[in-house]
Amino acid sequence: MFFTQEVFCIVKGTRRHRYIGFCAAYQPQNHAPTNTELIQALRQATYDLYSKNTKELGLWVIRFDGTSGILKCHYREKEHAIALLQSLKKIGPTTITITTHATSGTIHGLGEKKIKRPQ
Repeated sequence: MFFTQEVFCIVKGTRRHRYIGFCAAYQPQNHAPTNTELIQALRQATYDLYSKNTKELGLWVIRFDGTSGILKCHYREKEHAIALLQSLKKIGPTTITITTHATSGTIHGLGEKKIKRPQ
């Protein structure tokens, strides 16, 4: 059997995603933002910054407990998703600061060793 010099790469079609781990800091007297409030803030910020909707960026909130979370996005929109998270200043009535800590191709890669939760 003979092989040609061409190298073929098998790449998943449109299913390539990145998972972004982030932490949220806010004043203790404020209530913790909810998952629903985060989604609403992301929708509004996506439209304001990029004139797109969250579906076009492939954004999906995997987990958010008020202090840390995981955001899923399309692999080509990773930088936009990070900038979007860091641009959020308010979630609902709560003033907030979001920092991203890790990006991975799998949720497993964002294990507890990568996401540092504030104590």
